[in-house]
Amino acid sequence: MSLQRCINTLISHLPGEYAVISPGSRNAPIIYALENSAKTCQSIIDERSAAFVALGIAKQSKQPVILCCTSGTAAINFYPAIAEAFYARVPLIVLTADRPAEQIDAWDGQAIRQKGLYKNHVRAEFQTTDNYEDEISFKDIALRVSNVLSTEIAGPIHINVPIREPFYHFTSEGLSESLLANYIPPSITRIKVESLAHHFNWDLQFKKVLVFNGMQDGEQVEIENEENTVILSDITSNRISKISYWDAMLFSGISKENGLDFLAVLRPDILITTGTTTVSKGLKKFLQHYKPPVHVHLSAYDEVGDMFGTSPIILNPKVISHINSAHHDSSKIQGSAYLHAWTNLSNEFQSRFAKLDWSSFNEFCAVNYILSKLPNEAVLHVSNSMPVRYVSYLHNNELTKITMYANRGTSGIDGSTSTAVGHALTVSEDVYLITGDIAFFYDINGLFNTALPTNLKIIILNNSSGGIFEMIEGPDLLGDALKYQTTPHSYTAENLAKHFKLGYYKGDTLGSFAKGMDKLIQSKTASILEIFTSQESNIEFYSSFKKL
Repeated sequence: MSLQRCINTLISHLPGEYAVISPGSRNAPIIYALENSAKTCQSIIDERSAAFVALGIAKQSKQPVILCCTSGTAAINFYPAIAEAFYARVPLIVLTADRPAEQIDAWDGQAIRQKGLYKNHVRAEFQTTDNYEDEISFKDIALRVSNVLSTEIAGPIHINVPIREPFYHFTSEGLSESLLANYIPPSITRIKVESLAHHFNWDLQFKKVLVFNGMQDGEQVEIENEENTVILSDITSNRISKISYWDAMLFSGISKENGLDFLAVLRPDILITTGTTTVSKGLKKFLQHYKPPVHVHLSAYDEVGDMFGTSPIILNPKVISHINSAHHDSSKIQGSAYLHAWTNLSNEFQSRFAKLDWSSFNEFCAVNYILSKLPNEAVLHVSNSMPVRYVSYLHNNELTKITMYANRGTSGIDGSTSTAVGHALTVSEDVYLITGDIAFFYDINGLFNTALPTNLKIIILNNSSGGIFEMIEGPDLLGDALKYQTTPHSYTAENLAKHFKLGYYKGDTLGSFAKGMDKLIQSKTASILEIFTSQESNIEFYSSFKKL
């Protein structure tokens, strides 16, 4: 038996169609096995970027993606994306080559304590043996990985692989077709509110029922759009909302003095949630203040974040998906007063919202224009900080055909470009990314890819700083120290676009921005549209929005 045959056996029995490989020496046997398997491989040099590329592929394909690197700090650089995948419930299979145990802490190169490296942010972890006569144990680990993926919450799984020298002896023995069919992505479970009422013996005739769909990267649960039901959906859920601009309305409300009193009429009696987190600070503040007496979270798993402080009851949706309560009048929402309360407040807010000067040139108005111009059924990634907030505030029922993604598991700015690159690598349609300048420059290595997809369209909001810290309450109290948060700069992406051979369009006026947007949409190559706004105009418009 040989090392390579054991590695081949492991790779052959791991599920998933795609693999992202970062170069190295110690992981050469894994690289060989991946390249000679049935898996589609991508080479990404920077491990931090590579892991986010794998995240993007996994988000799009709904399949586990193998991630491979050499030993040492290379494995540490995977960690930000692993943490994101853990909280976003995205399946990754992380293969880290390692040194044999006797070389750890022996002053050897590229030898760190890798066993258990990600233990707080993986669904399972395994260590292969360095006894290369035990091929069965390698197959057993692969089968255990498949079992975890099939039965546990989706997320990253770590396999640490100690590899002894010599390891540059290759053979194809043990390689067989990938067992992709062993992994079945979660299907959508559809639930009626009436079925929940029947299960819990609720009398809904006079109840205010609020349904909220959080981020849906992992488990897929959908509440059916029934008459008189109020449904709100986070932009990352890609589910319908009954109320347009609900996040903007709630945020504007809580931004006012006594604004929560104004929203009291919207307090629910029953809250039903699916998915995980939300972009909306307004919804969190609203429900933390007006806690519903009953909160049911639909999930097959016991792990739920109590972001509203409502101590939710967890219910497996499969328990009630078969219930037909059509003949139980008490389980139907009879009145429409609660829906009308939401609709009326929304309509009042939208009339004020529309009176803002949307023809002015600032980030908020730019994002509004971008969303109106994106093609139907576009794929849109949004970086964290202000861009994701703008998109959430502007989301309305006319944008439901746009599929939206954001790294909201940990909500960091790192990896937004790389995640969008990963998504674009696996589809033919254009993939758009709206990103802030700091997030873009932070993830420059997302473009360090010899196979950069031509269908990638990047839109940068460049305000020459981390502008969010001048938009939110608190940082202004720092005085002269504020510059350490906002990190003002004078960089542009123009030369980077030339360096990476991307198309480049510039918008520093309304006219040039509109022309640049048209050119970006029409472009047949990977391209950047960089929008330059003054932070003063951004702050002025955002302040007007909060006062509505």
